[in-house]
Amino acid sequence: MTNTTIQLSAELQAAITKAAERAGITEHDYVLAAISEKLIWDSPDPDVHDEAERRWQQFLQTGMAIPHEEVIEYWERRLAGEQVPRPVARKIKA
Repeated sequence: MTNTTIQLSAELQAAITKAAERAGITEHDYVLAAISEKLIWDSPDPDVHDEAERRWQQFLQTGMAIPHEEVIEYWERRLAGEQVPRPVARKIKA
């Protein structure tokens, strides 16, 4: 592994600290997760975008999804070390 040093504003550092505390993880792990998520979103890999399009089309056809809040709660609890059941997709009201 290599080390990278970055300079953060006091405001950004405070926001990272609070977010990591809410998620129950270290600031280091929070920053690594944020970088990983950004890399996924910016991925030039067409398979990633193809999969996103496939899932979007499936949602449009079925209306089945997992609400964002439930996904966030699931991952926060998992990151905190809890063993929780995966959320289940259901018909989302428009």
